[in-house]
Amino acid sequence: MLASETRKHAREALSGKWVKAALIMLVYTLITWVIKFILNFIPVIGSIVELIISIPLSFGLIATLIKLKRDKDTTYIEFFANGFNNFVSSWKVTLWTALKLIVPILLVVASITVMTLAYDPSIFNTHHYTSQFNDVTITTRYVNPIIGILSFVAFMLSSIWLFIESYSYKPIFFMLFDNPDIHAKEIVEESYEIMYGHKWQWFCLEISFIGWAILALFTCGIGYLWLVPYMIVAEIILYEFLIEEIDETENEEPES
Repeated sequence: MLASETRKHAREALSGKWVKAALIMLVYTLITWVIKFILNFIPVIGSIVELIISIPLSFGLIATLIKLKRDKDTTYIEFFANGFNNFVSSWKVTLWTALKLIVPILLVVASITVMTLAYDPSIFNTHHYTSQFNDVTITTRYVNPIIGILSFVAFMLSSIWLFIESYSYKPIFFMLFDNPDIHAKEIVEESYEIMYGHKWQWFCLEISFIGWAILALFTCGIGYLWLVPYMIVAEIILYEFLIEEIDETENEEPES
């Protein structure tokens, strides 16, 4: 399914629901902003709490928009209940996803660390060396840039790898909504299988909203109240299409 087709189906799914979708997004934005504002007064712990509750709240918003798209009854504040009723399960799939991405994540962190050390003049300050260590000074001056360049290349490659691999797990919250009783590990593994060969398709869908995102900036962000639900519903439709495609393939009888 092309990105343009997916967006068309999303607009059709939101027909007559645009106002409700925007109001849901408005309430979600206001509540999350108030929570963040309050937690900012609590150093360190506030940031940790904000991170902890952000995952279930994100799932809650997606669950609410899935219900809206599927013509199920939902309220403007239901994302709160949807999120915290699935607090543990949403974190489980998130942690399992992080575990699957642990190698590129560690490579990104390691390359950033090495790059920082290589370019930090306070670590290798050549002015502190005496003349009898001139050879060491010369070596340091040439080795640091080389290490810095290599670590930058490693950072770019590992970041690209992480970015590409992350698309294997884009539908995990959609799958969690449809399969609340399935183990988080199984959801993450099935997500990988579903997205195999379809990562580019999902990326093209996301990138197709760039124009709308730029236009929304000129509305002082108000346009995002409609754009975000539009994007999420489009992703829901793509996810449902991929699931349907897999089901048709599995149910297809072998030719005699």
